[in-house]
Amino acid sequence: MDPERVAALDWSRPITEETFTSDRSLLANRLLMNVYESDALFLPAAGLRKFEADFHAFYHSDSRRAGDLIRPETERFAFGFLDDTVSVSGQWDEETLRAHLRHAVDRANSPAVRPAFEAIRAAKNPKVAAGSQIVQMALDGLTEATAMSQNLGGAFGPEQSELFKIFVDEFGYGVFPAKHSTLFMDLCSSVGMATTSHHYWFFYLPSSIAINNYFYWATRNRTGFFRYIGAMAFLEATFAAWFGDLTKVFRDVYGDTVDTRYCDEHAHIDQHHGRMAIDDLLIPLARKHGPVAVKGLLQGVEEIQYLDRLAGADLLRQITWDPALSGTPEDAPAGAVGELDANSAFDTQVAAVDTRLRVLSGEALLYHSATDDPLRVPQGSSVLVPAGRLYGVRAESRAEIATGPEA
Repeated sequence: MDPERVAALDWSRPITEETFTSDRSLLANRLLMNVYESDALFLPAAGLRKFEADFHAFYHSDSRRAGDLIRPETERFAFGFLDDTVSVSGQWDEETLRAHLRHAVDRANSPAVRPAFEAIRAAKNPKVAAGSQIVQMALDGLTEATAMSQNLGGAFGPEQSELFKIFVDEFGYGVFPAKHSTLFMDLCSSVGMATTSHHYWFFYLPSSIAINNYFYWATRNRTGFFRYIGAMAFLEATFAAWFGDLTKVFRDVYGDTVDTRYCDEHAHIDQHHGRMAIDDLLIPLARKHGPVAVKGLLQGVEEIQYLDRLAGADLLRQITWDPALSGTPEDAPAGAVGELDANSAFDTQVAAVDTRLRVLSGEALLYHSATDDPLRVPQGSSVLVPAGRLYGVRAESRAEIATGPEA
């Protein structure tokens, strides 16, 4: 992460719905993801040789202590708006909770259209668009059920065992080739994509990181347990239909070469997980623990739907953005001028406003997707980056670039 960009964040202005997909959200959620994942173990597949220093630096007690210090304020910054945006009021009991959840699940499982899926099919290069979908899925797919695992300890009755049943399925009943994360790696390999955790770090959208962080946030703050269960149960009850449709998209795009077992497994097992999560976990928790549980469960159900709508719109806009070269408008503002070369650190950011990137000398490479070739922008040319779009720029040799708001 770029410490200068993080230091420039105004922590007095928390994220809102309007800034949920902003660069501020991207930075805060990247920071939170590092804090949360310091509680999980990551080891390179080829072994720790050459990475011992990185291993000790990431997991050093000083690093973790620093993470614990910044976590509460960063969580308020990133997720505080949910309490103001998604509220639960009125009188609820087991039956009204069940009816509300069933209505929400039925609505999610019977969409008139899935816009992102249709955009993938209609894209100029469907494989690039499908790859963008896979990149966002990799956030959870390569570490599946890690947040869930942090809810398994303690003592909270039969419901603890019901949650463990779901977790065991996610981990392939101890058989590594059947582990869901292994199946996701096989999906990636079959379409020529990397299988290392966070290989595509720079191309995670802020909304995708935020949804992944949401489950850690609800888990780390123990009073958010019911929130977690509500959100998890809703997703488990809607994943079967979603993954069934995704298999069809991948078959249309990649043909018979794609390994869809990850999607097929979810389309099958989540029919059962949805039932288990609602009937054997969510409803018994509501029955046993009363209003405080019901409110938290409902909050989770509503919040994950809300966040999913925002993330779906974010992904759709990224998939459908096709950057193109243009000349430099005569009235284009000068903008901030900087230099890049082959040794410059690469990073991505989200454009705050419609932004004109002009190459004054040399050649720049504009990246907007992890799975597409960069757009080469020669001297005298420019590219318009729409507000809210994620992009990165690098150069193979010295280049001078001006970046500023579109006139």
